[in-house]
Amino acid sequence: MDTSLSKLRESIRDARRQLSDQDRFQAKFPPLPEPHQNLPRITWAHLQRQLIDLSTCSPDEVVAMLVPLRAAQDGKPAELLLRELLIVISILLDEAPRPDGEGGSIMT
Repeated sequence: MDTSLSKLRESIRDARRQLSDQDRFQAKFPPLPEPHQNLPRITWAHLQRQLIDLSTCSPDEVVAMLVPLRAAQDGKPAELLLRELLIVISILLDEAPRPDGEGGSIMT
């Protein structure tokens, strides 16, 4: 089979799976009624900087966990992206406290 045709079929399968995932998510978590209060605006750089400071993982590991989320953010419902971020954050912070005592406190 032609490799380009195979890659195209794989891309189509991935796109269908992502759409199905989004449909299931939206069925489970329909939009909230208005009005609602938005979170303060933060950037990916803010999030990355804080996770690097709080996590016992290396900065490269933190960045590697965020790259796929940033790449796939377009077209996703905001709450689905939030859910995926919370999962990544829980993974990154589910480690023993840092030996230097830094991180993990809002006062540091």
